[in-house]
Amino acid sequence: MSSVVASNVSSTRVPSLPERYRRLWARRETIRYLTSASLKAGHRDKVLGHLWNLLDPLMFMLVYFFVFGILFGLSGGGRGRSIQFMLYILIGILTFRFISGVINQAANCIRGNRGLIHEINFPKAIFPVSVTLTRMYDFLWGTIVIFAFLALGGIWPTFHFLWLPLLVGIMLLFTLGAALIVAHLGVFFADTTNVINVVLRLLFYCSPIFYYVRPKSEIPADTAIFLVNHQTVHTLYMLNPIACFFELFRDALLWGDMPDPRMLLYTTLVSLGTFIVGFAIFSRSESKFAKYI
Repeated sequence: MSSVVASNVSSTRVPSLPERYRRLWARRETIRYLTSASLKAGHRDKVLGHLWNLLDPLMFMLVYFFVFGILFGLSGGGRGRSIQFMLYILIGILTFRFISGVINQAANCIRGNRGLIHEINFPKAIFPVSVTLTRMYDFLWGTIVIFAFLALGGIWPTFHFLWLPLLVGIMLLFTLGAALIVAHLGVFFADTTNVINVVLRLLFYCSPIFYYVRPKSEIPADTAIFLVNHQTVHTLYMLNPIACFFELFRDALLWGDMPDPRMLLYTTLVSLGTFIVGFAIFSRSESKFAKYI
């Protein structure tokens, strides 16, 4: 009798976080398959296929450049300044499209796979992970446009370009953590997608995509808009990790500077914390998902 009780207790034991990480890692082939299938499905009926990964951010950038660079006169004078402002916008667009795209898709990634959730026992985290990797593929395509414009503007790689893989890795960690949290909420609250759309719209305008927030010697004083000049307000504004990612990428790629150490440390800690909290929340409740979808 005691052995039966012991076996029942062990079978209902909640796995620790390291065990859940290992189970997820064991399913890496499933993640690769889902990511590949999602990429193929996303471009199946498109004439230009994966070329849209280059054209989409390019067209968005041209629209914002026309409105803010030309109509509002923020690009300054000369071809070099115009290309510089295009790059400024492009880096912001690519980064925001990646983060917002992952979060938007993650909100419905569990409900959208209810058939698999009900029939197969596996780590449900593979769905938000797959969504994140799919959007990362699109982001990496977009960096081709960035490097093309850097060459066009005569901005040559510096030693600080080597920060790019680390910055992408930190952003990936943050976005995956946010995706896990949003996917968890999407299971229990059907209105999550609507709320997320409003929050992302607010973050879009509260992140420096088409306006400047930090003085730089490369920016002409007569064209730069500094939304937050006051130091205290600026510090509060930069608590937004998405704004920090914009500035870190621009430091390394556009301005040729070392990323701000304090900003880099802040985004690293926030990203790590977001991922750990997101994975813990998601994995502890995934056994209940089948009851709610």
